[in-house]
Amino acid sequence: MTSIIDPESAKSLIKEYQQQNAAQGGPAIKTHEGHLLNGYFLDRESLEKILSNPKVAGVSLHLAKHPDFKGAQGNHFTMLYAGVEPNTAPDAKTPFVTASDINGPTPPCPPKCTTLS
Repeated sequence: MTSIIDPESAKSLIKEYQQQNAAQGGPAIKTHEGHLLNGYFLDRESLEKILSNPKVAGVSLHLAKHPDFKGAQGNHFTMLYAGVEPNTAPDAKTPFVTASDINGPTPPCPPKCTTLS
C-alpha cells in the first residue's frame, strides 16, 4: 500500500528525477512531442469507470512505447493502465489479473502538468 508523501518531499523527488532525466548520458525519457517527460495525466472518467467495478482492488500502471513511435528508436513512452482484481487461480504467477479495459495512451506532462511539478 502506498503512503502520503509531504509536498516538499514530493517536489524534491520530482526535481531529482527531472535533473537525472535531463542530464547528459541520462535516460532522456521523452513525450511523443519530444519534451523531457515529467509525468502523466489520468482522467477522472477513466478512473471512475475502472473503480466502479467492486471486484477491482486497484489500478496497474505500465510503461509502454508510445504508439506514434512503435518500432522507432528513441525513448518516447506512454503509460497504460487498467483495473485489477486478485488472482485466485491455483499457483498464480502474479497476484493480480486485469479486470477492466486497458486505458492509454495517457497525456504526458508537459503539457498536461500540475503545480506539483
